[in-house]
Amino acid sequence: MTGICEGRVAIVTGAGRGLGREHALELARQGAKVVVNDLGTTLNGVVEASGPARDVVELIRAEGGEAVANGADVADFDQAAGLVRQAIETFGRLDVLVNNAGFVRDRMLVNTSEEEWDAVIRVHLKGHFAPLRHASEYWRSEAKAGRTHDARVD
Repeated sequence: MTGICEGRVAIVTGAGRGLGREHALELARQGAKVVVNDLGTTLNGVVEASGPARDVVELIRAEGGEAVANGADVADFDQAAGLVRQAIETFGRLDVLVNNAGFVRDRMLVNTSEEEWDAVIRVHLKGHFAPLRHASEYWRSEAKAGRTHDARVD
């Protein structure tokens, strides 16, 4: 696997299914080492014992790429810090953050409870802020140390 992302390290949140999965697979095909993050929640909001992140990691490895699974809740500030730390400790750096995690409940607005709405907002807003905050802190400290990264956030 060689390509335009050769030597880069990427985190993809919500990478167990859908668009996030495709982001992770393509980044790996292009040579990136990927931290595949997914909480493993079903469409009904139930956390699965065996998360889909592991399945994506197996696909990447089967194609010759490098990847690790991560089951952090990206809307939890400390877990998001751990996600960023895992990328740095496992692969030595972080270059790309794809903030993809998100979900909707399959309901009409008039049938959505306040708790369901709060869960959606939590993941879509705080779940994007928390990983970005920790990644940015890393990139800033690297720049202050004279090690600049060609960092990207999507």
